[in-house]
Amino acid sequence: MSSYSSDRDRGRDRGFGAPRFGGSRTGPLSGKKFGNPGEKLVKKKWNLDELPKFEKNFYQEHPDLARRTAQEVDTYRRSKEITVRGHNCPKPVLNFYEANFPANVMDVIARQNFTEPTAIQAQGWPVALSGLDMVGVAQTGSGKTLSYLLPAIVHINHQPFLERGDGPI
Repeated sequence: MSSYSSDRDRGRDRGFGAPRFGGSRTGPLSGKKFGNPGEKLVKKKWNLDELPKFEKNFYQEHPDLARRTAQEVDTYRRSKEITVRGHNCPKPVLNFYEANFPANVMDVIARQNFTEPTAIQAQGWPVALSGLDMVGVAQTGSGKTLSYLLPAIVHINHQPFLERGDGPI
C-alpha cells in the first residue's frame, strides 16, 4: 500500500470528522436559522433620465499615437500577440507617456523602473480609459492588474464627491 492517503482513507466518507465546505451532517445549509432576510425588499425602478450623467470616456489619444499608421499598429499587435475584436478599438500605447495618466500615477510608474507597458496594458489602457468593454486574457504576471487598476483610478478621480446623506455606495 502506498503512503498516499485520501479523504476516504481518513474516514471522511464514513461520517467521521467535521462536515466540510460549510455543510452540516444533515445536508447543506437550509436557511432555517436566518430565513430570507431580503424577502420584503422591493426592486427599485430607476428612471434613467433622472440620474446624473456618468462620464466614462477619459481617453485622449497622444499625438505620437495619432501619427502611428494602421500598419504600424497591426505589426505591434502581431508582435505582442494581441487579438482585438470589435469596431473602433483604440490603438495600443507603446510607451507609458502615451497613456496620458495623471502626473502622480506617472511618478509611481517611473519609480518602479518599468521600461514599457506589457501587451495587456498597452491595449487595455486605451480601451478602459475610453469607457469601452473589454475582456482581457493574459498569463499570470503579465500586468493584468495594472491594466484595469490605473484606468480605474482615473475614473474614480473624475467622479463627483459624495454629499452628506449619499450612500451607501
